[in-house]
Amino acid sequence: MIHSKLVLSSAVAIGTILGVGVAQAADFGAVPYTKAPAFAPVSPVISWAGFYIGANVGGLWAHSDITDVNGYAAAALPGTVTSLNTNSFLAGGQAGYNWQAANYVLGLEADGGYMDLGGNTLLTGTASGTRVGLRNVAYGDFTGRLGLTWNRALFYIKGGYAIIDNASTFSTVTGSFFSSRMPSTDSGYTIGGGVEYKFAPNWSAKVEYLHFDFGNTLGYTVFNAAVLPFQFNQNLRIETVKVGVNYTFDGPIIARY
Repeated sequence: MIHSKLVLSSAVAIGTILGVGVAQAADFGAVPYTKAPAFAPVSPVISWAGFYIGANVGGLWAHSDITDVNGYAAAALPGTVTSLNTNSFLAGGQAGYNWQAANYVLGLEADGGYMDLGGNTLLTGTASGTRVGLRNVAYGDFTGRLGLTWNRALFYIKGGYAIIDNASTFSTVTGSFFSSRMPSTDSGYTIGGGVEYKFAPNWSAKVEYLHFDFGNTLGYTVFNAAVLPFQFNQNLRIETVKVGVNYTFDGPIIARY
C-alpha cells in the first residue's frame, strides 16, 4: 500500500512539473523566423587607372607685346612697345598614364598639336612698313595631373612645361634691312584644369582650360645694312579652351566594399 502511494505521489509531482513547463513555454510564444537578407551586388567604382590616348580641338586667344629695345623704328623711342591680339583655333592629341587610389587620381600627360596663332601689325613708329607678329606654330606640353573622382566624372588640375616652334615674325620693305636671327623654339609653362566624364568603360570626354605663358622667350635680333644689331623682346600669353575624347587601355572596374 505504501509503495503504491509513493508511485502515485511521484506521478502527480512529475505531471505538475510538466504542466508548469508547458505553461511557461506557451507564455514565450513561437520563436520568430527571420528571413535572410537579399543579396546586394557590389557597387562598382569607375577606374581611371592606366594608359590613355586621345584627340582634342578648341579655341585660343593670344596676346603678344613686342618691345623695340634699341629704337629700330624711325619715329620710335627705344623701348617702344607694339601689342598684338589674335584669336583662332588649335587641334591636336594627348597621351598619358594615370594612377588611382580610391577617389584620387595622379597622372602624367603629353599634349601636342597645331596652334593657329598667325597675325601681324605695323611696328609702332615705323616709316618703312615694318610689321611684327606671330606665325602658326606646332606646340607641345608635358604636365602632371591631380584629380578627384565623383561618380563617372574626374575633376582635375594640371600644369607643367610648354614649348612652341618659332612663333615670331618680322618683315620690312626698307632697304636698310639686312637679316634677322630668330630663336628656333620658345619655351614656357602651362597651367589649368578641366573635367572628364566616363561615358563608357574605356571611353571618356573632357572639357579643359589651359593658360600658356612664354615670357620674353620670343625675342630676336635684326641687322641693318651696316650689320648693326637691333634687339626686339617679345612675350606671348595664350588662353585655350578645348574639348577632347580619350580611350583608356585595360581600364578595370574596381570594387567598393
